[in-house]
Amino acid sequence: MAHQFTIHQTISGVTIDRFAELTADISLHEAVCRRIPGENLEILESKIVGDIYTMRREYNLDVHIPEIAKKLLKNAFRLKRSDIANLKNLTSTIELGANLPLEAKAERKVVGNGNQLDITLVWTVKVKVPLIGGMLEKHAEGEIRKFSQLEIDIVEDELKKHL
Repeated sequence: MAHQFTIHQTISGVTIDRFAELTADISLHEAVCRRIPGENLEILESKIVGDIYTMRREYNLDVHIPEIAKKLLKNAFRLKRSDIANLKNLTSTIELGANLPLEAKAERKVVGNGNQLDITLVWTVKVKVPLIGGMLEKHAEGEIRKFSQLEIDIVEDELKKHL
């Protein structure tokens, strides 16, 4: 059975209307992507078609993972990430893949008003490794929470640069 968890975050000082305007600019998404810690970033796709923005990228993350996972990964953690965002509804789907039998998906929704943005990510993580899958799923939650917080902080900084 998959592990599910939710992340809530608020960004103050940014209106929902301004957020919608800024997210329609590919350069904002790419600037955020380039600031996330990692090595060998490759942006494989970054395009807007109608109201849909798609970004596919790969990079190596420096994550703290259990020793058994390090052996499986041989100390290399290549993350494959796909984001498909509906710019009109301010929703998106995130899919992560790695050098593990990992399935990780999130549904993200941004709502707000004239003072703040409220971001919600509902993650589902499944690691298909007998006996230790549950342990790795809980560990993956910690890493996803850490990187989600970092990414939201970067988004907030990039948004405020454009206000």
